Amino acid sequence: MRGGDVVDLAELLCARLCHDLAGAIGAVGTGAELLADDGMDAASSAEALALLASSAAVAGNRLRFLRLALGSGGSSVVTAQLRELALGFVGGGAGGSLTLRLDWPEAGDESWPADAAKLLLNLVLLAQDCLPRGGDIAVRTRPAAGVLASVIAAGNGAAAGDAVAGLSAGGSAGLGPRSAQGYYSARLAARLGLAVQCSNEGGRVVLLAAAARPSKE
Repeated sequence: MRGGDVVDLAELLCARLCHDLAGAIGAVGTGAELLADDGMDAASSAEALALLASSAAVAGNRLRFLRLALGSGGSSVVTAQLRELALGFVGGGAGGSLTLRLDWPEAGDESWPADAAKLLLNLVLLAQDCLPRGGDIAVRTRPAAGVLASVIAAGNGAAAGDAVAGLSAGGSAGLGPRSAQGYYSARLAARLGLAVQCSNEGGRVVLLAAAARPSKE
């Protein structure tokens, strides 16, 4: 990757991270402002405190998820920990006012190297971006030989939008924060000798991280 691409991608991913944290952090600030109002009655103070606590929990869940999905380095992670991170992110209102549900069966203690773990969480992010009206995100790890994971986004209006389009980008030039997410995921997959395949099947967007097909000479 060229130096300019690296800088562009870093800027775009930072914009993505800020976007995903802004809502929850803003709600924390709103709750704190309400609590600072000396004229509030006991019931209103309790509601403000509940808003503050829930918003702080959502912000914490998102931050833990994004730290692994977009951060560097790190050690191996077991499947159960990845599932817990995804549940906190999706179940914590990752899509703002949208209703998102995660379908990921109880996971075990299989160890995932850092890059593979990052790729899996980025597939969850891509699936979220395919559900502009909310829906279900189904995750299955190693469902077939040569496949690291499949992530399926299903719901009303499910579509492979800008984020998925970024999977086939040749560089970061001209990308936005969402399409940069796809480009970043493709780069992660290539580093593992994999490719992210996408198909749109009747209201479902299917993402597969599978062994890259040999290029034809």
